[in-house]
Amino acid sequence: MIVDRIPDLSDIELERLNANALRLAESGTSAQREQALALLPLLGAALDTRRQAQAEAQKTARRATRRKAAVEQQAEAPDEYD
Repeated sequence: MIVDRIPDLSDIELERLNANALRLAESGTSAQREQALALLPLLGAALDTRRQAQAEAQKTARRATRRKAAVEQQAEAPDEYD
């Protein structure tokens, strides 16, 4: 079943599946609408989780870059006691 595959989908595949589910929820047959409406909350939760993880990873990367720059700047600064 597709629900079991959600964790294994790439970000692009997950976005596409969500877009298709949204489309089918509005314009599909009654069976497609039913399936799409059942999937939408699961897809939304998976997308939110991935977006939060990506945001946290970006935040961590920015911190590391700032720390590295600060260390490099401190290493280049002349020593006051020389």
